[in-house]
Amino acid sequence: MKNITNDIVDNYISEYYRPVNDELGNLRQMGENDRVPIIQKDTEMVLTSYLKLKQPKKILEIGTAIGYSALYFATVCPEATIYTIEKDETMLQAARHNFSVSDMSDRITSLFGDGQEQIEKLRDEGVDGFDFIFIDAAKSHYKRFLEAALTVAEDNALIISDNILMKGMTASDEYDEFKKHKTNIRKMREYVDFICTQKDLETSLAAVGDGLAVTTYKR
Repeated sequence: MKNITNDIVDNYISEYYRPVNDELGNLRQMGENDRVPIIQKDTEMVLTSYLKLKQPKKILEIGTAIGYSALYFATVCPEATIYTIEKDETMLQAARHNFSVSDMSDRITSLFGDGQEQIEKLRDEGVDGFDFIFIDAAKSHYKRFLEAALTVAEDNALIISDNILMKGMTASDEYDEFKKHKTNIRKMREYVDFICTQKDLETSLAAVGDGLAVTTYKR
């Protein structure tokens, strides 16, 4: 059993999951086999609804991994351009390979480095106007990633933060069985409190996947 839902519920929901296309289905299978942290199936199902409602034109992603979600965004939003940032060079090399063999590489810009630093470079270069932002990187750094992202976000931008519950540990210390994640837990709690209390942010929390925060930015 998991701390967010449980295996029975997950398996039931997963029966209704369908990959967007065969290529992404194969990439998901490869990522899951290699235990690469890609978005969970139920998370993807919910994201698809948000993306189709929002129809974003410019997407910023912090946390590329092997490029699954960037390719997913590009597929679901055929008019959008995507900027994605990854600080793990090996992961980024794999992502860039996956981009290169797709027919959407011209709409995806991949950046190597720290999320905040790369966003600040984009801002300084005049790259802004992002209307959809996806944060799925180092959990203890979400707040600084968000603060940087807001400087390049347009009014009414939709911001999705993944894995905010961290297998239940954000909600309760009892799930940190070996007391190894105290810093991450504290930082994530600070982040959730921040996005739920700022006047320019409207946030709802959902126990989907490993926890989703859905935030609208109101300038």
